[in-house]
Amino acid sequence: MSDFQVGVVLVVFVVTFAAISLEKVNNAIAAMVGAFIILSFRVVSQEEALHYVDFDTIGLLFGMMLIVTVMRKTGLFEYIAIRGIKLTNGNPWRILVILSLITAVLSAFLDNVTTVLIIVPLTYAVTDSLNIDPIPILISEILFSNIGGAATLIGDPPNIMIGGSSHLEFIDFINNNLPIVVVIGAVTLLILRFIYYKKMIAGNLEPADIMSFDEHRAIQDKSFFVETLTVFLIVIAGFVAHPLHQVSLATIAIGGGFVLMLVTRQDTEETLSRIEWPPLFFFMGLFVIVGGLEKIGVIKYLAKNIIVLTDGDIDLTAQFILWLSALSTTVINSIPYTATLISVIHDMVPQLEGNTEVLWWALSLGACLGGNGTIVGAAANIIAAGFSQKTAYPLTFMKYLKIALPLMLVSIVLVSVYFLIRY
Repeated sequence: MSDFQVGVVLVVFVVTFAAISLEKVNNAIAAMVGAFIILSFRVVSQEEALHYVDFDTIGLLFGMMLIVTVMRKTGLFEYIAIRGIKLTNGNPWRILVILSLITAVLSAFLDNVTTVLIIVPLTYAVTDSLNIDPIPILISEILFSNIGGAATLIGDPPNIMIGGSSHLEFIDFINNNLPIVVVIGAVTLLILRFIYYKKMIAGNLEPADIMSFDEHRAIQDKSFFVETLTVFLIVIAGFVAHPLHQVSLATIAIGGGFVLMLVTRQDTEETLSRIEWPPLFFFMGLFVIVGGLEKIGVIKYLAKNIIVLTDGDIDLTAQFILWLSALSTTVINSIPYTATLISVIHDMVPQLEGNTEVLWWALSLGACLGGNGTIVGAAANIIAAGFSQKTAYPLTFMKYLKIALPLMLVSIVLVSVYFLIRY
């Protein structure tokens, strides 16, 4: 490996990372061009590039995109949200709590952007009816989309990547992440109540306005609804039972997606055209770039220095990765960061003694929860804030930061304590 090739990889990584974080170029284009340059300068061969691409992660992402694309047509998510809203009887604080919890649950099984695209328009419809400020509810929904996404293997891209590249099962994420996610959710609501409770007063409280929302109109085809929900639950059951059957999660997700299309008689071209293809290419390009870093020795260098810094202590290493991940993903895209740290952890594990599994939970919770720190910390945050710009109540960077950043830091402190107690 020549010094020139080493320089090429480092420049490609830095430029690609900057382009992704600053959103100057489409993520998929930036990553694929970076991968092309690394291949062109023969840092890695085409065969090595295919080896570096984690097709389990790509397959799982594609399969879940396929399933969610079909499920969105059922009206299930709108039905759940409207039913939840009607339980509040128009009380602003109850609306915040119910919508936040629905957001968290949906985010545990859907991608956060899809969840936000479903919940935010409903939120504005309700707050407009009651003439209340939607910003507290919107901030809470953003926070809970990332909190809920941290709970399961399929809830957030960092978790999908970690699951695809490690031995961890779907049930492992629930056993290790869900308990602290529940605690973080409860503490977050308590703090938000202290901040917002007295400010959340309906201007023209008309419970009848809330009750006029008809959740049954969301589900227009009951047989389609039942078929879709049945297949989805079978897929989730397949994820949970993975230790028994050992069929890869990617296979289950992709198979479930196409079975769902068959059972519900979907138009193939129309359904596939709705898939978010750019993120899949983004991941593939990113894996090749990180593979280039691995080949030139950067990954080994980082792993070695983290071990030196923490003196090889598992607990201290986990805390270091947790805080580094949370603070880093507050301002930069969590996906390239996670891809890099996955390789670093893989390189560290053989050099450490003890329960190294905690390092994966540190990366998972740090990367997922760190996205709550700023409005640019996660895609869902940006989408929700963008939607609000078209309304009378825009969510600004500073308005979000002064509430969300302290809450994010509180959540990481809670995770730190959780690690000390559990591991």
